Parts: sequence; structure tokens; C-alpha cells
Amino acid sequence: MRKFLVLTFVALFAMVGVVSAADTETTNAAAGAALKIGVVDMQTLAQDSDPAKAGRAELEKKYGKERKDLENEGEKLRKRAEKLKDPKATEESKLAFLRAKQDLDQKTRNFMRKVEQDEVKMRQDMIVLVFNATYNVAQRKNFNFVVDVTAGGVLYAEQSMDLTKDVLAEVNKMFKEKDKKASDSKPAKGK
Repeated sequence: MRKFLVLTFVALFAMVGVVSAADTETTNAAAGAALKIGVVDMQTLAQDSDPAKAGRAELEKKYGKERKDLENEGEKLRKRAEKLKDPKATEESKLAFLRAKQDLDQKTRNFMRKVEQDEVKMRQDMIVLVFNATYNVAQRKNFNFVVDVTAGGVLYAEQSMDLTKDVLAEVNKMFKEKDKKASDSKPAKGK
């Protein structure tokens, strides 16, 4: 993503350099008027959009109980570890603790793998949705470039260049339409 942004800026500066090289006032004025750059705060979209909120809720619903169970098991192990500090603790109890800890570590790794796979899928879906929404907004408002301000490189942008609210509204609209289509295509229960 950063390479893309750097290449975009290089291309932008190259275009500006070519236009400047033409060395005519009218060419510069026309090119300056035609070039319209927008910015979007991807961090805001990733936190505040309806699909991001729905994704977090879905992950919590799907994995919340398992996460809580692992946390409880970890707490029990911490209590067992405290008991092992007692000089009277047997080697057998220490070995049992180590086996239980290894078992919990393996369960935790497996859990994290499952969650990460779902998070990656959700992020990919979100990125497609955000890019499509950004494209729609940029086309509607006649922007030539749209840059992510959270990726760095943008130190200042006029408020009129900020498309974050528009893209957020478009993402939410597209998500609701997609969600409605999905629910309409499901067969009704009881039929």
C-alpha cells in the first residue's frame, strides 16, 4: 500500500513537472484546474463504518465464548503456578502444570489462527468495499486522485479535499445494499 502511495506521488510530481516544463501560463492554469486530489482517512473507515462494526460483532459472537474460556483456563493456570512456588510442591504436580500450560499454549495458537483467518477475510472484503465506495465518490465529485492520509505522506489537505465522510456514507450504503440482497436471497424459515 505504501509503495502504491509513493508511486502515486511520484507519478503526480512527474505530471506536474511535465506540465511545468511546457512553460506556458495557460497550460499551467488549465492543468491546475483539471487536477483534483482528494484524501480519505482509512483509519476512520476501519473503525466507524457499518461493515467494520458488523465484522467486530460477528467475530465476538463467533469467538467470544472460546476466547473467554481460554482466558479462564489461563487464570486457573496462573493460580496453579502460584501453588507451585510452595517448596512442598511435587515434581509430578510441576510436570502436570507444564503439560497443562503447553496444552493451553497450543489451544491459544490454534484459536489465534482461526480468528486471524476470519479477520483477514473480513479485511479483504472491507478493502474491496472501501475501494469501490472511494471510486464511486471520486467519480461523482470529479476527483483525479484519492490518497489515504493515514498511510503517511500527506501533511496538509484542505477540508474540501477530505472525502472521508462521503466515502463512509457510501461504504455504509453499499454494505446495507449488499446485506439486503443477501437477506433477500435467503429462503424464508418455515417454508
